[in-house]
Amino acid sequence: MTDSGHRFCPRCGTALVAGMPFCPGCGFNTAEVADRQALAVDDGDEIHEGATSRASVPDTPDARSTGPGPPYEARQRRDQAPRGVPIFLGALVIAVGLVAFGLLMRPPADGATAPANGSPGPGGDEGSGRSPSAPSAPIAGLTIQSPPEGQAVATKEVTVIGLAPPGLTITRDVSFFPDQHAKVDGTGHWAMNVDLEEGENELVFRIGDDRSTEQRLRVTYAPPQAP
Repeated sequence: MTDSGHRFCPRCGTALVAGMPFCPGCGFNTAEVADRQALAVDDGDEIHEGATSRASVPDTPDARSTGPGPPYEARQRRDQAPRGVPIFLGALVIAVGLVAFGLLMRPPADGATAPANGSPGPGGDEGSGRSPSAPSAPIAGLTIQSPPEGQAVATKEVTVIGLAPPGLTITRDVSFFPDQHAKVDGTGHWAMNVDLEEGENELVFRIGDDRSTEQRLRVTYAPPQAP
């Protein structure tokens, strides 16, 4: 029996002999008592260490929320929430703003439309401020507007006016002399000054060299008679 063990029997109080596991008085097994006390001491140390480890854990909201309790579930739902929704809403607002801006900046539609022949509209005003002779549809082919067919004039020179597709060249067929040319402007109008011979003159016009577009005009030159 060591110095740290029992020196007296716990049952009868007889002094114990060192190295002898039984009491010399009553025969009580003192070794079992020593083992149970050592085990109790070891269990007490483990309980003390467990309490210390639990006490070292900070009682904070973050520490409590690590478990599967309600704070953890709320944070998990927050982390799993779709993050693209705010971006989509922002892009939608920007798109709507751009569409509204485009509608505001669009020029107003021209509500007044000029008559097809360029004549004044209702109320005596010319429609849409266009030229009275401006065509309202694409021009096809060659047209002579002035002078009218068979007109008699008292001047040796006459101005022939007509319509044709813009940018083309009008050619007057002249016998035994170079042909005469005029350019069609951006509005589709062309004009050409023609010298007349006394009597009836037959004038032939075409677009460029395309003879399928020829138009003929008869003009009579009747000089004034001397008194």
